[in-house]
Amino acid sequence: MTLPPRVSMRLKLLATTAAIALITPAFTGLDDLSDRQARPEYSNVVPYVPFSVGAWRARVGNLEEAVRGFVTGEPPHTEAAHPPQATLFGQDEATLSPLARYAPPEGWPRASAPGAVDPAKLLGADFENFYPALAAFRAGDFASGEEAAANLQTNLADTAARWVGLKLHSHEAGFKRITAFIAAHPDWPAADWLRRRAEEALVAEHQPDRIVRGWFAETKPQTAYGKFALARALAREGDFETAAQLAKEAWREEDLGQSFETQFYKELGALLTIEDHKYRADRLLYAGKNVLGLRAAELAGKDVALLARARAAANNGAGGEKLFAAVPPSLQNDPGLLFSRIRSLNNAKKFTDAGALFRKAPTDPGKVIDGDAWWAERRQTSRKLLDMGDADTAYLIASQHCAESTSNKVEAEFMAGWIALRFLDDPSRAARHFAALDQVAETPLQKSRALYWRGRAAEAYHTADDDAKARDFYRQAAAHSTTFYGQLASAKLGAEDQPLRPAPAAARDHERHEAVRVVELLLATGDRDVAAPLALDSTKNMPDTRQIAALGEAIASQRDAKLSLVFGKSASYRGVPLDDVAFPSYGVPNFDALPNSASRSVVYAIARQESAFDPKAVSSAGAMGLMQMIASTARHTAYQHGLPFDPARMIKEPAFNARLGAAHLGTLLGEYRGAYLLTFAAYNAGGGRVKQWIDAYGDPRKPNVDPIDWVERIPITETRNYVQRVMENFVVYRAKFGDTGTPAPQVQLARFGT
Repeated sequence: MTLPPRVSMRLKLLATTAAIALITPAFTGLDDLSDRQARPEYSNVVPYVPFSVGAWRARVGNLEEAVRGFVTGEPPHTEAAHPPQATLFGQDEATLSPLARYAPPEGWPRASAPGAVDPAKLLGADFENFYPALAAFRAGDFASGEEAAANLQTNLADTAARWVGLKLHSHEAGFKRITAFIAAHPDWPAADWLRRRAEEALVAEHQPDRIVRGWFAETKPQTAYGKFALARALAREGDFETAAQLAKEAWREEDLGQSFETQFYKELGALLTIEDHKYRADRLLYAGKNVLGLRAAELAGKDVALLARARAAANNGAGGEKLFAAVPPSLQNDPGLLFSRIRSLNNAKKFTDAGALFRKAPTDPGKVIDGDAWWAERRQTSRKLLDMGDADTAYLIASQHCAESTSNKVEAEFMAGWIALRFLDDPSRAARHFAALDQVAETPLQKSRALYWRGRAAEAYHTADDDAKARDFYRQAAAHSTTFYGQLASAKLGAEDQPLRPAPAAARDHERHEAVRVVELLLATGDRDVAAPLALDSTKNMPDTRQIAALGEAIASQRDAKLSLVFGKSASYRGVPLDDVAFPSYGVPNFDALPNSASRSVVYAIARQESAFDPKAVSSAGAMGLMQMIASTARHTAYQHGLPFDPARMIKEPAFNARLGAAHLGTLLGEYRGAYLLTFAAYNAGGGRVKQWIDAYGDPRKPNVDPIDWVERIPITETRNYVQRVMENFVVYRAKFGDTGTPAPQVQLARFGT
């Protein structure tokens, strides 16, 4: 095959893997998933973020410095990054084509990780053309990347290169290219992402109304941009009713950036009403977005603006009846104002007063507007009243929830049922709530929780028939063997550790979906930040479990513990058991354990939850590295064992980090006499808080205290979730590593039956 001159020039300047990874942008998908943030257990997915190569970008003409920087982790020297006359390996940069500037000198990489597929085998004749396309896209040169991609001959190489171009340059790609890719790949697992980008392009490119109408002929708008574009087109055609429906939906439910909000109101404001503006203001104020909420409130009139100012002040920590009394009489019974009053009372620790106000709270979703924000306040008030001994009011507040998201519905139904069963001795009411929980549950964590507690409620009737029902619920829960409540259910049935579940059969060779082969190729070429989100989208959207299993094999071949656990966890949420992928047995380097250190299974259980095996992770609180130790604790641990300490080693030396973490965990286990529950709680929240909780809720090591109730009474959502997640990790790793020298923790926890 004869190559164009520009491509031939590229091939004379071949590369190492580092050159392609130099400017890797961090993938931060799976929006809401920081592993140290407080959240319910069922949403605790850690996003895959590739290890950073620094805040600098490679500069054209300085590739040798950039390669060294990637390998050593150091940024290029300032004088090298800004040379007087840019050159590339002896050639004047001005004499090189754009693509040649991205091509390094020693040959495109044959494979990016031990055990990974050789990209040359996947690409065949396209091997020499594929890398220049990726390198150009990575360097921000979309046009040159497209030029290189045009030379690709095979469908796999073409699809992979086009996908990288779209993913990294969706704005430059534009509506035409995005929709062409969708048409060519109708079952692409990231189709929703593509459609959202297409809708943005409709507005950004001022596409004519006929194009807008044509695009939405068979699909509904997914984004504010799409709703705006279609509403505008319909209004121009005289269909004001349908246009108004779309405009109202977008205005009420979407945040909108300031410039787009201005454009939206300018062009479609005539279709909106005062009620729409008030709804928008309320929703934004519930979310704590005061500036946006106040701006919307001004459009709803003076009285609504005064209400919004009072609510915004309450959001900022102000409170008191003087503030709320300034709201006009016509709005004194407004649900949003009642919410702000309750929040202010909770902030002031006046929980009895807050509980009294909840008796006036609406439960109609149309009046509540943000049921999840209301649930957050209900949860706090209910838990505090339970601590104060008022279980009746605590139950009433929890049971009257109007939570919207699945995760909050699950939590609300659990809490109402748990209070009814364990504090009101009412298994009948509890059973109804646990059945409702079972109905809305989606993930293995949620399903196992529902089934376990349905078993506990059935046991509470103390009849032979109900005992049989309880065992059936426990058997169903135990099928989810990597979850906290699934493991407890298994222990209730007399089993201890269960082996990891076998993965389903994987699709082979040409049976594999094109997206699976694209992920495999991008992993082989080192483009994990583009491969990872596509793999995660596949776990959510591919109906064939064989395809997900094939992806699991490709992910596992990379030996990237963080990527492995994130993918495996996402697959498990679909009910696809890739336990060996989700619980990698690598990720913590070998180290010489200090005396009385915790076992390997404990260390892995902690590292999986704390950092997702990211040795460079640093939390907002300053916790560092694999084991997320803060400097003071790490320093003290090192001092106890006579080791020199330098905080920088906590990031630079993962083995040192793990060594200190294991030693600290061993110390905690000694202090709590082998109680893993208390050890994990103390590792997360500190020993002082654990002492407070023992004083408040009893000592879970004693036979008269149900340790499961104790866990569920932990008042900090993050720690309550953390203890359960680490405990289930520990049980899995204990079985995986054959750690029979430690007692089965789930058996200790499951000692209570009713």
